[in-house]
Amino acid sequence: MNPQIGQIATRVALFLIIGALFSMAWSEPHSAAFVVSVLVLIIGLVMLALVAIFARLQR
Repeated sequence: MNPQIGQIATRVALFLIIGALFSMAWSEPHSAAFVVSVLVLIIGLVMLALVAIFARLQR
């Protein structure tokens, strides 16, 4: 994987994770916004894990 692509993907994943955590802090636990925030958090974590796996495989 190109190092610039890995950096961009990592930054996007961290942006999603941090944004979802902030959103979850201010939304009610049983609201639709909370569910969407949890889904975005999961997507961000999966994306970050995939970047780490691909970076590790390239070494």
